[in-house]
Amino acid sequence: MAGAEIEFTFDEAVRTMGVTPERLEKLIEEGKIPAAREGIRTRIPRQAILDYLAQVSAVPIRERKK
Repeated sequence: MAGAEIEFTFDEAVRTMGVTPERLEKLIEEGKIPAAREGIRTRIPRQAILDYLAQVSAVPIRERKK
């Protein structure tokens, strides 16, 4: 399985990231989280989730946009 990229479903990404479905949809629409849409399914690369979480965790809470 070397080189195979792990992907999350939309619901798995919501649970993993701890965000609402609406928030994840907005992040995808804004291009902050890349996603592949396959019919009614949305697939999100694991690395995209890790990169986003690392980015937001680096911002002090007081400076985060609500």
